[in-house]
Amino acid sequence: MIHNLLFSSRTLLAALLLPFVITCHAETLPVASITPAELAQRLKEPNPPIIIDVRTRDEYSAGHIDTALNLPHDELERRLGEIPGNKTSEIVVYCRSGKRARIAEKILVEKGYQNVKDLDGHWQGWSSQAK
Repeated sequence: MIHNLLFSSRTLLAALLLPFVITCHAETLPVASITPAELAQRLKEPNPPIIIDVRTRDEYSAGHIDTALNLPHDELERRLGEIPGNKTSEIVVYCRSGKRARIAEKILVEKGYQNVKDLDGHWQGWSSQAK
């Protein structure tokens, strides 16, 4: 009896946890990362990546990476047509610290962009490296 109760409890627990495990796994994005030093080098090369700053206009105005497009994360989906290149172009996304960039990266991947990269350290990492 106790054995059956334990088995039932474990089975029930596994059944309840399975959707969470699947959901967490599904949220993993196929997004590589790039360091500020690597990005600085890539910007000097032919065919530099497209850089998307997903912070607010005010944050962008206060300072941004040269050549970065300002497409705030909450406007990105309706402004995808402003991204130059095509869906295989290298795109580097950053925000202040990472949360908004992850939202934007998810949108880009879901819309079929295949070469999306996350800037390590985001604006904070880039601006501290530039000093």
